[in-house]
Amino acid sequence: MSQLTENDCIDIKYELQKGRLTIPGMRVYLLGVLLYSGCTVGISLFVATANTVGWESLSNIWHTIYYIETILFAVNILLPLLCWKINNVNQNVLAIAVVLFTYKTMLDQYIAILMFSKDRGLYHLYAPLVLIIIAIGFIIQIIVLRNWIKGIKNKNKLNNKRKRVKKKLLFLIIFLFAIIVGTMFTNDLFVDKEIMFIFVVMSVVHIAMLIGNCEFIIAAYCVFRFPSFAVNPPPQKKSPYVNPKNHRKKKKKNKR
Repeated sequence: MSQLTENDCIDIKYELQKGRLTIPGMRVYLLGVLLYSGCTVGISLFVATANTVGWESLSNIWHTIYYIETILFAVNILLPLLCWKINNVNQNVLAIAVVLFTYKTMLDQYIAILMFSKDRGLYHLYAPLVLIIIAIGFIIQIIVLRNWIKGIKNKNKLNNKRKRVKKKLLFLIIFLFAIIVGTMFTNDLFVDKEIMFIFVVMSVVHIAMLIGNCEFIIAAYCVFRFPSFAVNPPPQKKSPYVNPKNHRKKKKKNKR
C-alpha cells in the first residue's frame, strides 16, 4: 500500500469527504454493527445463562470473553456519541474504529453459534469448523485486498483484474462450501437443521464483511498517509506569482 499515490485513490477521497465514509456515515455504520453485535452476543449470553449451559459451568476463557465484550460495547457506544464534530481527529479515530469493529462484529456472530452448539451438545463438532471458516475468510480478504490495491494502481487493467479476482473468489467459496458440507455430513450435523442454517448464513455474512472491510482498510490508510484526504485538509502553499512582463524586463537588463 505504500506505493499508492493520491491520484490512485481519488475515488476513496470522494467517499471520505462526500460519500459513505464521511464522519456521519462512519458514525451510522458503527451504530449498525453495534446493533448486530448486540443481537448476536445478547442471544449467546441468554443461551449461556440458561439452565442447559449455565453461567457457572462456563470456563474462565468464556467469562473473560464476555467481560471484554462488555468493555468493547461501551467503547462502540461512546465513539459515535463523542466523535460527532467534523474535524481531522474524529476522522482518524473513526477510520480506525470502523476497521476494528468490523472484525469484532464478524467474530461476535460465532460466539452465538458456539453457544448454541454447547446447548445442543455439538460444541466439539462446530468449534473446529468455525476456526476453519474464520481462517478461510481471512485468506479471501487478503486476496481481495491485494488485488484491489493492484486494481487501483492499474486502472486500465482493472477489468482483467476483476475477472481474475472473481475466479479466485469463486474457487475459494466453492472450497469453503465443500468443507462445510463435507464436515457436516461426516459429523451428522444435518440432524440439527436450525444451527446448520444459522451457521451457513453467518458464514456468508462473515465473508461479505471481510471483503467490505478491504475498503475501510484502504480508506484508513489514505486518511493517515495523505493530508489532503482529511475533512479539513491543510492549506496548500501558493506559489509566488511572477508577472511575465517584469520577467522579460529583467532578462533585457541582464543582457545589457
